[in-house]
Amino acid sequence: MRISSFEIQRQAATQLQALGAAVAGTQQQIAYGKRIVNPSDDPVGAARVVKINQELGAREQYLRNLDTADYSLALEDSVLAQISDVMLRVQELTIQAGSGIQTVADQRFIAAEVKERFEELLSLVNTRGFDGQYIFAGFNTDTMPFVVTGNEIEYRGDNGQRQLQVDRGQRVAINDSGQRLFVDVDTQVTNATGIQTLGSGSSSSSSPSSSSSPSSSSSIGAVEIVDRDLADGLHPDRLVIQFQPLADGGGQPNFTVVRQSDQRPVDGLVNVPYASGVPIVTQGISFRIDGAPQVGDQFVVETNKNQGLLQTVYNIADNLGRIDATLDPEEFQSLVDGTLVGIEDAMESVLQVRADIGARLNTMDAVRDLHLDLSLQLTGVLSSIEDLDFAEAVSKLSYQSFVLEAAQQTFVRISRLSLFNVLR
Repeated sequence: MRISSFEIQRQAATQLQALGAAVAGTQQQIAYGKRIVNPSDDPVGAARVVKINQELGAREQYLRNLDTADYSLALEDSVLAQISDVMLRVQELTIQAGSGIQTVADQRFIAAEVKERFEELLSLVNTRGFDGQYIFAGFNTDTMPFVVTGNEIEYRGDNGQRQLQVDRGQRVAINDSGQRLFVDVDTQVTNATGIQTLGSGSSSSSSPSSSSSPSSSSSIGAVEIVDRDLADGLHPDRLVIQFQPLADGGGQPNFTVVRQSDQRPVDGLVNVPYASGVPIVTQGISFRIDGAPQVGDQFVVETNKNQGLLQTVYNIADNLGRIDATLDPEEFQSLVDGTLVGIEDAMESVLQVRADIGARLNTMDAVRDLHLDLSLQLTGVLSSIEDLDFAEAVSKLSYQSFVLEAAQQTFVRISRLSLFNVLR
């Protein structure tokens, strides 16, 4: 077989390029410190490197989420600890006020401090996190959760609970709503709220102590417990105040009070003449209706076992200096007893949430340790796949450089083996 000079030149050039590329590849590996610089260096290994890097990136994000959750829960626990301290102080002041040895002036001094404690409590429940969001507002993190409206404490957040993903299929709650913590506090005593319903087909609206509608000139308010034993006997039923036709009351506005469960009249309150603002007392509950209700209007007094912490503290602060224990001992003692029960139940609610926070923090610590261990193992596997053995690489580079130089010198000699060189 005859081999032309051109074929010799082409094959030599191809071999020199391949040897040069091998030397350049080894030099690149040494420069990067990696065995796999390009996917072509090891296609299977390169695929494993991509997958491991993705897993490491996910673990790093989980760890960042854990740090965020850890900060949020630590802040919430710190705020709840301060709230517990305030509740303990209000409890002490309430016991002191109810000791029976305080004068009216002493009660006012105690009431003044309780008001200051209420303001402190209001500031704590409206705490913002590091991101400027309210920590007790549920999902409504841009809205101040607790606002004083008249004599009522209004909660403007919701019952949502934000969560962060800390592992595949595992999330952790990073907040607790003010609804759960400070509003829906289960108590051992019965409380009451007023609800107004206009006519037979309209909707109703409720509030802690009173309710009204723009379409009506009447409202129910001043709902309070005056005899807890009777109120406990009514719970969980409701009282319905129904305004009857004028003819049933001798041509005058009149109302009937019934139980909602069986529509049975209560305490003989049937076709009672109506007078605006006059207190109505039945079943241990006192309330009043103001304005000019129309025939068919209904008002509902709802009993429940929930009393918000802020409302409890606000009530004792507002009434402690108003009620004279010597002139109205029963009302004063009811105020003290209700406050103490409300605070104790609120403290129990806070303690339960703090225990839940502690459990979440422990879970997060375990998940963090797992991520750190797995990341360490994955880093080791990644190193075994892509890291370069420098001693081997340097030895390989030396050998490849020697081969390249030898091939270059050989090519120089072979390129001179030409018939024209002999003829000249």
